[in-house]
Amino acid sequence: MSDRTGPLTPPAAQRPLDQAVKAIVVDALRGGVGASLPTNSHYLHTLGASAGTVQRAMKLLADQRALTVTSRGHLGRTLDSLDIGAAWHLAGLTPLRLLFPPGGPVEIDVLTESLAGELTALGVPHTVHHQRGGARRIAAIVAGEYDLAVVSAGTLGDAARRLETAPTLVLPPGTYYAPRRLVAVTRTGDTEPGPGARVAIDHDSPDHVLLTESAYPPGDGYVYVPCKFPEVPAAVLRSQVDVGIWHLSHTVIPLDLAGLSCTDLEDLPTTTPWRDLSAAALVGWPQRTELHAVLAAISLPTLTQAQQRQLHDET
Repeated sequence: MSDRTGPLTPPAAQRPLDQAVKAIVVDALRGGVGASLPTNSHYLHTLGASAGTVQRAMKLLADQRALTVTSRGHLGRTLDSLDIGAAWHLAGLTPLRLLFPPGGPVEIDVLTESLAGELTALGVPHTVHHQRGGARRIAAIVAGEYDLAVVSAGTLGDAARRLETAPTLVLPPGTYYAPRRLVAVTRTGDTEPGPGARVAIDHDSPDHVLLTESAYPPGDGYVYVPCKFPEVPAAVLRSQVDVGIWHLSHTVIPLDLAGLSCTDLEDLPTTTPWRDLSAAALVGWPQRTELHAVLAAISLPTLTQAQQRQLHDET
């Protein structure tokens, strides 16, 4: 823990060593175990560090078991092992700012808890924030307001051109929208929505737009009404819309007791692109290249098993 009563910056004699440690750690986290680290001359030219400073930085990292390398002479070094948390702290890297969807759906709640737990186990400091709308979360990453966001594979695909160099990790299908968790909400007893029916649509959510247009094609005479997708059940109850697509979430009053009916999208006559959208994706700010090693270290089996257990308990 830093001494807040001491100087805000280390003595000048320590700065080259600190800079060398940080540069080596960032390069190690960018490449991961098995990657080649730059030569001493690289750090000499980029940092102005001497060969002795680089050697001291390497020794410090090895003594603290943050990483180990095999020297390859003028070819640089090969990274043999890496303790992400230890390296992160020795380099003084800032905490990751995580951006999740709002809670409610089981898949999202488990994702939030599991991913935060994975980072804690790795020793990576982080803060957790929430924001509605996949497009908004992508925009926040592109702007550098956050370091790592969770979106659906559909949202990531829609923004792929803006994120060509971003560290990304796509999870298995069903980790963002599990099977039979996307539904069309109507009032109990209403007839099947047909031409002229008012259909809720959330233009802040690329997924909601795609799913809505697939289930209720614009050319079939439906009337689209702007509505935030978490508010679809309330909008149906208030008769503001006749139908809307919703991601099953925890509610204080079960929808059937409130006079609402749910139809699985998979049961609708119009094919919906559930599988193409259903995977969760982690997308990072391109300038935080150290995220590559972090994403590679996340245990996908642990995460998916936690989701399956929770979803099983819900049924």
